[in-house]
Amino acid sequence: MAQPQPLTQPRDLPGPYGPPLIGHLLQLNSERSHLTLERWAERYGPLFQIRLGRSRLVVVSDHGTIQRILEQRPQSFRRNRVIEDRFTEIRINGLFTAEGEDWRQQRRTVVAALSRTRLANFFPKLKATTARLQRRWTAAADGNQPVDVCRDLTRFTVDVTMQLAFGVDPNTLETPGPVIQQHLEKIGPGLQRRFFTLFPYWRLVRLPPDRVLDHAVKVLEREVEAIVRATREHMAAHPHHEPTNFLEAMLVIAEREGSTLSSAELLAHTSQLLLAGEDTTSYTISWIIHYFTKFPEAFVRVRREVDELIAPAQTLDELQQANHLPFLDAFCNEVMRLKPVAPHMALETLEDTEILGCLVPRGTKLFVLLRHGATRKENFAGGDYFDPERWLPRPVGNEKQPHNTQAFAPFGAGPRICPGRNLAMLEIRAVLAMLCRNFDLEPVNPGREVEEKMAVVMRPDHVLLRLKRRSPHGGVPAEALTRGGVSVGRQP
Repeated sequence: MAQPQPLTQPRDLPGPYGPPLIGHLLQLNSERSHLTLERWAERYGPLFQIRLGRSRLVVVSDHGTIQRILEQRPQSFRRNRVIEDRFTEIRINGLFTAEGEDWRQQRRTVVAALSRTRLANFFPKLKATTARLQRRWTAAADGNQPVDVCRDLTRFTVDVTMQLAFGVDPNTLETPGPVIQQHLEKIGPGLQRRFFTLFPYWRLVRLPPDRVLDHAVKVLEREVEAIVRATREHMAAHPHHEPTNFLEAMLVIAEREGSTLSSAELLAHTSQLLLAGEDTTSYTISWIIHYFTKFPEAFVRVRREVDELIAPAQTLDELQQANHLPFLDAFCNEVMRLKPVAPHMALETLEDTEILGCLVPRGTKLFVLLRHGATRKENFAGGDYFDPERWLPRPVGNEKQPHNTQAFAPFGAGPRICPGRNLAMLEIRAVLAMLCRNFDLEPVNPGREVEEKMAVVMRPDHVLLRLKRRSPHGGVPAEALTRGGVSVGRQP
C-alpha cells in the first residue's frame, strides 16, 4: 500500500527571486502590485511563496481553494493583521477589519441597515441624488467641459453613503464644500503605502505623505464627530424615533443590549463604512463607463433596454425597475469579472491548515488572487475576452462552455461576503440607466488604455470623457446601430 506523500512546507514552495533582507518588497510596494502577483501566478502556479522583509507569505490563485478559504472565514482565516493594525492606527477599525465577536455584532447592524426594506425606503433619496449627478453632467455637456468620471462618481457615492449611514446630505455634487471626498480620497493611497513597509517608520518620523494622511483623517474625524453629536441630540429629543440610518441603528442596538458606544468606536465604524461605500462603488461604475466607450455596440444595446423600461422618464423611477435590466447586468458582471475593485485579498491562517498539499502553519500570511481564476479559460470560455453574452441564457448547444460562477467573486464570498452589495448594485444601475438615457460618450483621449492603480482597492487611472446631450444616433458608429450582437475584445 502506497504511503501518503509528505506535505510541503511554505519555504519549499516555488517563487520568484527576492534579494536578502527586503525580499520582494520593492516589487510590491507600488500601485501595480496586484499585476505583479498575477504575473507570478502564471509562472509559478496556483501556490507559491514570496517574502516581504523577513516575513514569508503564501499566494493562492486556485479558485476552488480560494472558495474554501472564504467559506471558512472567520473561524479558520482572518484578514491580515497588518491591515487591521494600519486601520487601527488611524482610528478607523470597523466592519471591514473587525474580527471575531466585534465583526459579528457589527455585521448584524450593517445587514439590518442595508435590508431590502431599508433600501426601498431609501430609494427616493437615491433617485434625487442621481438627478443631481445628471444636472452636473448636463452642465458639463453644455459647457463642453471634460468630466473626470471617478471624481464625480466619488461625490455621488459620498452623498449616497452619508445619507444612508448618517442621515446627512452633504450635497457634494452641487456645492463647493465642505467636500469630504477630497480628504477621503487621500486615505486609500496613504494606507496602501503603509501596507508594504519593512517597519512602521512613521511612528518615529512623519514624511510628507504621512502628514497628508494625518490631515485627511483629522478632517474626517471632525466631520463625523459633528454628525454623531447631532444624532445623539436628535435621538435624545425624540426617544421613540425609529432609526432611519446606520448610525441611529447602531445607537439603538447598543442601548437595547445594555452597552455603550464611545465616540471613538462610532467614529471607527461609521468612517470605515463611508470609506468602503465611497471607493468601491464609484470605481466600479467608472470601469463600466470606460467599457461603454470601448464597446459602443453594447452601449447602444443597453440604451435600448433602458429606453424600453423607463421612457419617457430620465432616470429609474421605481425600485422594481432596477431588477429588469438583464443586458445591463450582464455588461456589469463582465466588467467586474475583468476589472474587480478587489482583485486580491490579504488574509492570515488562524490554525494549521493544508492548502494544495502544503502544510501552512497558523499565523501564515496569505494573498488570495480573486481575479486570476475569473480570467482562466477553464473557468470562463475565452476568459481573457470581454463578452457580456456569457452572462445571458445560452443558445442550445453552448451549455457546456465553461462558465464557473464560483470563480467570480467581485463582492467576496462566504460568511464575510460584502453586506453592501445590494446597495452597490442599486447605485450602479441607477447611474448607468441615467447615463444611457441622457448622454452620448466621447473619450477625451480615444485609444488610450486606462491603467489599473491599487490604493486599498483597484481604481481606473483617469477616466476622462466629454458628455454630449443625447443625439438620435447616440454618438457611435452607424454600423453599431444595425448590429444585434456585441463584439468581444481581448482583455488588455
